[in-house]
Amino acid sequence: MDHSPKYLGMRGARLKVAMVLLVVAPSFLLFGYNNGSTGGILTLESFVHQFPKLDTVNTKGSVKAHNSLVKGAVTAAYDLGAVFGSLSCIMYSDKIGRIRTILAGLILAIIALAIESSAYTVAQFTIGRVLVGWAIGTISASVPVWQTECSTTKHRGAFVILEGLCISAGITTSEWVTYAFTFAFSSSAEWRVPLVLPVVFALFVMPFLFFMPESPRWLCQGRLEEARRTLAALADEDLYSLDVSAEMDRIQLSLESSRGSLKLLLTNGKERYLHRTILAMTDLGFKANKSRILSCTLVTAQTCCSLIPLFTVDRFGRRKLLMFSAAGLAVCMAVMAGTGGSSTTASAAVVFIYLYDFFYPIGFLGLTFLYATEIAPIRMRVPITAIANATQWLCQFVVGQISPPGTTNLSNRYWIIFAVLNVSFVPIVFFFFPETNGRSLEEIDHIFENSHVFNVVSTARKLPYQTNQDLEDMLHDKAGQEQPKHVEDTDTDKEGGKMSKA
Repeated sequence: MDHSPKYLGMRGARLKVAMVLLVVAPSFLLFGYNNGSTGGILTLESFVHQFPKLDTVNTKGSVKAHNSLVKGAVTAAYDLGAVFGSLSCIMYSDKIGRIRTILAGLILAIIALAIESSAYTVAQFTIGRVLVGWAIGTISASVPVWQTECSTTKHRGAFVILEGLCISAGITTSEWVTYAFTFAFSSSAEWRVPLVLPVVFALFVMPFLFFMPESPRWLCQGRLEEARRTLAALADEDLYSLDVSAEMDRIQLSLESSRGSLKLLLTNGKERYLHRTILAMTDLGFKANKSRILSCTLVTAQTCCSLIPLFTVDRFGRRKLLMFSAAGLAVCMAVMAGTGGSSTTASAAVVFIYLYDFFYPIGFLGLTFLYATEIAPIRMRVPITAIANATQWLCQFVVGQISPPGTTNLSNRYWIIFAVLNVSFVPIVFFFFPETNGRSLEEIDHIFENSHVFNVVSTARKLPYQTNQDLEDMLHDKAGQEQPKHVEDTDTDKEGGKMSKA
């Protein structure tokens, strides 16, 4: 009799759609909204009146220079909080599970947003920014792991890359909400309400988490029967169907072949932990805003373009999208470097700013979260994903700090740096990033275990795709390797028995 559960009365494809709509989408809308929430409020008259130390609108000379430094530090507090929030997942996510980690991030987000939006001093506002960043860092490191570990191989790319679309939609929402509230209020409500508004996303998700399936790969580390029931529900299969049993066997083989000490991230043995960590950390992206209305239209365009990888990531694979995106971004940066700063070529620069928002989400928005979770082995998926997320947040912090002086001192030539960086990603991806499309997470482990840094791409290309029969053969071979001594003893006993009878 099949005792596999239903979640909110759903199984299979309907359950996965519910996971996206009820947990993933609002969580990453929260993520995106907070990424763009302060962009439009820092220059509002009501805001600088409340925080004169952050006023760079009505000040000049040394006062303006000092306030700019303070303003940069306060803004960057969000990114630094996100770095530590991502890394904190290493300490507890594997102990308490993916669902509880997401819940912890959402609870912290509610508290942090309340502190931030009710601030009357720079110190309180800064503490709020740090805590909001910590919450978003936790969410950005835990939701992709849960989503990847609950996904099927065939549609894992589109399932996870939806996160990028939701980030863009969240940023777009924050820009338009802030723009609208500048007309609705003339008091501090014009920035306090937009800051606290994303609380609704966290409040919406939290009750549904109690009815969602936990990651079957996390459950396999001690709760095997529950893991089987969850896999059956996600696949809409019987508990002991061939596909569910094969998936259970794959996960257990992967767990048996991997180790779990954090110090192994600094080594490069058979499992290639250091190699995988470096690949996960490599992705880097940035974006910039101009005036409020340009900013609103830019993020709206980016949100629309975020739909493209949903239809291409599982068709063309990860490598092609990453290289296409990097090449397009390099061209955009190069043209902006050559045309910016001049009134006669300003229109061309604006065109390529919009083109930048076309190329960026194709390869470097949601795909970075997907690839980091795919290449990480099961016992190290949380640490590697957390480090990858922390690296991206740290890069965002660095870019935010160097861009103001960079554009001031170098003008449009500053973008040459990013043109070179983006162009360098093309050969890096081509030579060092193996294709993961169409592979189970356990097959990806097998690719790394049978390769080294310089041939992992060719190994992934040549290695045949694993079937259930291949898995049965592997299990049979493994069982055979564990039996020789027992078989030999049995044969000896038989011979001894025959000899005694004689």
